[in-house]
Amino acid sequence: MSFSLYVHIPYCLSKCPYCDFNAYAPKTRPEARYVDALCEEFTHAVRSADWRGEPLDTIYFGGGTPSLFRPASLARFLDRVFAECGRASVVDVSLEADPASLTEETLRGFQVIGINRLSLGVQSFEPALLERLGRLHDRDAALRAIWDARTVGFADLNVDLIFGVPGQTLDMLDRDLARLFACGPEHIALYGLTYEENTPFFAMREQGRLRPVDEETEAAMYARVLEACAAHGYEHYEISNFAQPGRASRHNLRYWRGERYLGIGAGAHSFLPGKNGRDAPEPGSPETEARSGGWGRRWSNVRSPRAYMDAALDRGSAVESVEQLTEEQACGEFVFLNLRQSAGVPLAAFAARFGLPFFARFPHATQLVADGVLESAADRVTLSPRGLFVADSVFATFF
Repeated sequence: MSFSLYVHIPYCLSKCPYCDFNAYAPKTRPEARYVDALCEEFTHAVRSADWRGEPLDTIYFGGGTPSLFRPASLARFLDRVFAECGRASVVDVSLEADPASLTEETLRGFQVIGINRLSLGVQSFEPALLERLGRLHDRDAALRAIWDARTVGFADLNVDLIFGVPGQTLDMLDRDLARLFACGPEHIALYGLTYEENTPFFAMREQGRLRPVDEETEAAMYARVLEACAAHGYEHYEISNFAQPGRASRHNLRYWRGERYLGIGAGAHSFLPGKNGRDAPEPGSPETEARSGGWGRRWSNVRSPRAYMDAALDRGSAVESVEQLTEEQACGEFVFLNLRQSAGVPLAAFAARFGLPFFARFPHATQLVADGVLESAADRVTLSPRGLFVADSVFATFF
């Protein structure tokens, strides 16, 4: 059974005020030592019983801003990966990138070392919104990064945009979408702005110094996004993700399908689904506790980059916490992750995994269908068009 690899690089030029990811903006970055730690952790992991001999399907460098690391540094890590797992089975190697960190030369370097999918954190093309979001690039830099990516040969490009930014209007959104479609990316991630605790935006909202877009306007923006993406031929395959036919993110689909993934780096998370849903948990150390069994397990690394490097270089592992999923958690997460996708919850697969039909397990879902936020077909249950706008409230009912 194949698995995916997530590699967390936690460094940024500056941290955006809405970001709650495990990211830091130090004056200097210990690039060589951090890559050493990644190599050690990866080698230790894939030689363990959980991953040994398994083919690797996708690799995703996320952050933070992975494009701050030199192509030669990422090449050194990829050499270790391919030496351990082989190269033939890997179909996607993705890199998140900030336009402010890119030049045509660095893009060419990333393309040469085997990065074949680029994800650009543009967020907006509007100068006022870029400033409010704390982004370091301007409109021209974003457009230049897209142009340069095409010039050096990237044929699989994702662009991230955010809507619902304080001060944003529907006209601003229309201009952002027009510029986006003119660039023709194969994949688009369009997220509504959220206010996460422990971020400057959250504090500013609580203090009344930042006024969020009202719910009616934000709903209108999401409706505009759905309409515009459909009109330009993008398939809406996940709540916030749109792709040209056949260009959905293989890596992210593994998350949403509850499949196996190994996360390495500071604060990275990993997941192994249960073997058959009813195996007994396996006792042992954090590393052996993170083995598939029961209803699935996930584990996470220590968040501090310094502590991560010390642990990975000392013992090949930086695991800090392990969680054995209960049946109730596994069941709720199966529904949540599948409802995020346009394909919805596959009823036969649900019954096979959990031993009961979906509506027997969740009787309240019948009322959700009657309320018009879920739609039921013979083989699956999906969010309705109305349900997309209240998705978080629908998801909460399954936990």
